[in-house]
Amino acid sequence: MINKKNALRAVLIALFSAPALHVHAQNQWTYDFNNGFLPIESGGPALKPLGQAGQIIKEQIPGSDYLSRSIYVFEKNSGLQFNNAETKGFLNKSFTVEIYFKLDELDSWKRVLDFKNRKSDYGTYIYNGKLNFYDFAVSEKAPVRAKQYVHYVYSRDHETKIIKMYINGLSKVEFKDPGTEGVLDADQVLNLFQDDLIAGNESSAGTVALVRIYDRVMTPVFVRRSYQTIAKNFKEPVAKKEEPKEDPKPVEEKPEPTRNRNLAIVTGRVYDSRNLKPVNDAEVHVRKSANDSLVAHTKTVDGVYNVELPPHETYRITAQADGFQSKSVVVSTNNRFEEIKALMNMVPETHSTPLSTLYFSQGTEVLEDSALTDLDSIVTYFQRRQDLRLVLKGHTDNTGSFEKNLELSNKRVETVKAYLIGKGILADRIEASGYGSAQPKLMNQTELTKKSNRRVEVWAEQIKR
Repeated sequence: MINKKNALRAVLIALFSAPALHVHAQNQWTYDFNNGFLPIESGGPALKPLGQAGQIIKEQIPGSDYLSRSIYVFEKNSGLQFNNAETKGFLNKSFTVEIYFKLDELDSWKRVLDFKNRKSDYGTYIYNGKLNFYDFAVSEKAPVRAKQYVHYVYSRDHETKIIKMYINGLSKVEFKDPGTEGVLDADQVLNLFQDDLIAGNESSAGTVALVRIYDRVMTPVFVRRSYQTIAKNFKEPVAKKEEPKEDPKPVEEKPEPTRNRNLAIVTGRVYDSRNLKPVNDAEVHVRKSANDSLVAHTKTVDGVYNVELPPHETYRITAQADGFQSKSVVVSTNNRFEEIKALMNMVPETHSTPLSTLYFSQGTEVLEDSALTDLDSIVTYFQRRQDLRLVLKGHTDNTGSFEKNLELSNKRVETVKAYLIGKGILADRIEASGYGSAQPKLMNQTELTKKSNRRVEVWAEQIKR
């Protein structure tokens, strides 16, 4: 008769130890939760629960009548932490992280590994079933499903900076780390599953059955064999189709918001660089980089904004908020229906850069439609900020004589000033000066650079009391 305890022990050893029997124990730490948060190997650091404390429970092994395994069940935006400082730098050179887990939700971005202790949005995610290292690499569709266990491996070579990610034994992502985004920072902790403080709402509740951390890069053959051992011993059940119930009562469902599949969506967050808190009610303008035309205007809600944009274009996204300097980022939409993250950290205002720049056609002082939209936002801003005054600086390119350009630059600032006064800004709060072609933004070598010089800059200045 089979001794059930011995059988269980044999299966667990086969699952969690077989691929590594020929390596030294001090080169890895294995957490199977049979010893709580301590590793199987002696002397290793305990994992630390993050966020809301989860539970270590017993789960029946699929395909077995009596065998079970220990698992850690965690809530949304929670997870585990490996403290590298307690290991005297175990992960400071080449390393590999192997995890056997499942997530309850896989819509959009779901955090897997965080190397910067929640201070950065960079790191690894599962993004709509794709492996992702934000924002440097993304895989094709991978065999990742919600509420189904998956074998996940991440490695980084210290010498070459090559990062590799695997799912179920197959290599899905390989790229060179552009810096040190894929290694631990000064805090020396590796976080699993809990999201950072930058973007937010990019995590899922889930279950983890194994965490193993190596102080070297594991070969593709090793990764494949490790997965095959797990898949052989722990087969996941196939979900059975439910029989239809008799006389089902109709349930009124609210339709999900639909997205235009021909457009890309930019999901952004604007936050205070000093404390990582969201900046609410920030004005967000989106312009095409090619011609500076305004294509979208929105405001942040709890620091978050969303805009849908045509693909295959490059855009400049600018955020403005009371008490902060304006901030811009450039994004490119490469595909239809893709989702792009655009984060902007705002710093306290110093009035050292213009709030807005209005561009003009050659030889004219007429305001364009896009400039009117910008000016309306400027009016709203200065109506709130009674402690500031406006400084308008007019410029031209070098076409024509200096005298005519000086006259044209003054006409341009007077046109802007008249528009602002017409919208309710008091004249004594506005200072306007024209500089002609004397202060070009770029060299007047091409039509494109000349266009950048045909401008009026809107500056803010503190009112002296």
